[in-house]
Amino acid sequence: RRRPRVERSHGREVSVSYFVPCDPAGASSWSQITALDGVSFSLTFRWSQRAGSWLLDVADAEGVAIRSGLALVAGQPLLRGVIDTRRPAGELVVVDTSGANDVDPGFAEIGGPGARFVLMYVTAAEMAA
Repeated sequence: RRRPRVERSHGREVSVSYFVPCDPAGASSWSQITALDGVSFSLTFRWSQRAGSWLLDVADAEGVAIRSGLALVAGQPLLRGVIDTRRPAGELVVVDTSGANDVDPGFAEIGGPGARFVLMYVTAAEMAA
């Protein structure tokens, strides 16, 4: 379960970025429903053997595609350039927990406990701050 970071701003709590659970557990593809800024989205993670990388499909809660085939690239805003009023209000970013930022996540390197790469969601409130 994700734990949002909470900070105080002008005497009130403001939720900021948090980890998005995404543990493949050895699977090359899986889907999950995840709430981002209080709105449910369908996230489908797929390993591309040809490209040697993870791809992400984002859809609304009914499964209607918002954007498909987003490459999980470390340190890059994944939703930048996605122009769709249904998209998450914040931003998804793959974070290299080693700090090296020298490669993108490999097949067994994303999500689970102790993984080198994690998916973070930066809330709309944090982006506006």
